[in-house]
This record gives sequence, C-alpha cells and structure tokens, in this order.
Amino acid sequence: MAREKHENNSLAAKAAWPLLILTAVLQVYFGLSAVAYPFMGVSTPASGLGGWTEATMGGLQAVAAVIAFMLAVQRDLRGATLAVAGSIMLGWLSTLPSVFEQGLDFYGDSKLTPVYFGAPPIVAIAAATLAWRNVYPIAASFIVSAMTFVGILFVIAFALVIAMYGF
Repeated sequence: MAREKHENNSLAAKAAWPLLILTAVLQVYFGLSAVAYPFMGVSTPASGLGGWTEATMGGLQAVAAVIAFMLAVQRDLRGATLAVAGSIMLGWLSTLPSVFEQGLDFYGDSKLTPVYFGAPPIVAIAAATLAWRNVYPIAASFIVSAMTFVGILFVIAFALVIAMYGF
C-alpha cells in the first residue's frame, strides 16, 4: 500500500514553508561564509586549529542546510525541520573554538552576548525534539525559523525608521 502524506492546509502550515526555505538559504550562506574565512585571509576569531574547526563546521552546516532546502522544496516538514535544526547546531558548534580561546564577554559592549550564544542550541534542540517525535511539526518549524523571523522583523523595522527619519 502506498504511503500517504497527511497534508495540513492551515494558514500556519502554509506560512511555515517560506520561513523554512528562507532559514535554510540563510544557513547555507552562514556556513559558506565560515568556510571562506581561512582561505580569504580574513582574520578569524579563532586561530590555528580553531579556525579550521570553524571552517569544517561551516562546511557541514552548509551541507545540512542544502539538505534542509531540498527537503523543504519536497514538502517534508519533519525532515526539513530536523535538517535546519542540525544546521543551526553545527553553526553554533563553529563558534566554540573562539569562545574557548577568547571567552564570552559578558561585560562588554554587547549585553546580548549570552543570548546570542545560548539561544541557538536551545532553539535547535527544542525544534528537533518536537519534529523528531512528530508531535507538533508546524510549531517545530516555527521554532526553528524563529531567529530568521525576528531578523526579518528587525530589518523591516530598521528600514521603516530610516525611511521616516533618515540617517
């Protein structure tokens, strides 16, 4: 007997696909930019083995994101969510060498350093858990693409402020 896919045609399900695709595309970009650093002579946050670890994790992040993109285009919500969560985790793992070398600057200019460092693994693990158990696949896709959605909102708000008041 052929396996049937249960399609959810709600508005939330329809909104999840563009966010998943955009998140996968951005993860590919982040992964490829991490790969390019050692080869372009750009000073990386971590030196030596840490820089190559960052490049390797960036390459794996890009591969996972391409897989997520392909699964999202094929309308496999669970697989795309798991692949994006894996890509986010690989991107977070690429930051660990610089954190071990330089530490986290909790008292520096950016007071959001703990959030930037702590949010990606929490988001990825929560979304992967929901997707793996297939309990709430739409919620998992929204959780995994939440950082992308917030980034889009910040860009729109910044553009509106610039349009209204100028630089």
